[in-house]
Amino acid sequence: DGGYNVLDIVVLANCVLANNCGGRVDDASHSKLMIDDGIVSIEADGFIGGVQMTLSHGSDFSIEMTNNSLFADYLTSENETRLLVINPNGNNLFAFSGDFHIQDIIVANTQYQISVDLPISRGFAIIDAYPNPFNPLTNIILTLPYSAEVKVEIHDILGKLVQSLASGYME
Repeated sequence: DGGYNVLDIVVLANCVLANNCGGRVDDASHSKLMIDDGIVSIEADGFIGGVQMTLSHGSDFSIEMTNNSLFADYLTSENETRLLVINPNGNNLFAFSGDFHIQDIIVANTQYQISVDLPISRGFAIIDAYPNPFNPLTNIILTLPYSAEVKVEIHDILGKLVQSLASGYME
């Protein structure tokens, strides 16, 4: 297609290793990225040939790639890291410390880019309510890095639901 990315590497690796350029019967069609306790992992409904990501982060960010793949490496330039994991043998992609945001991600089976659900537990923010204390009104600013199902509720100090402000899909 005139550009190089993880799809090109995965197709070539599959042709060489499997002696088959036509794909696999168990190719994944959907995947889900998870971030938990300093580990980024991926699950899918079949075979994942490779993952390519671009991360933005601060200077305190560090990364350690999985040892359980055909190839896994990264390149950091200032506050941006690009990484590749080819033929991961397991779910874990890399361990990290520090904060980061996913700028771009491509997940591929042996032939095609597949959809990936990004985690909803990282990257959102609720700015402090103001004025605080408030009576009877306040402003709450909620930001999301991508569209998602959202529920915003106000609870009292004992955890009792006072009011549901929003519930549903948000851009």
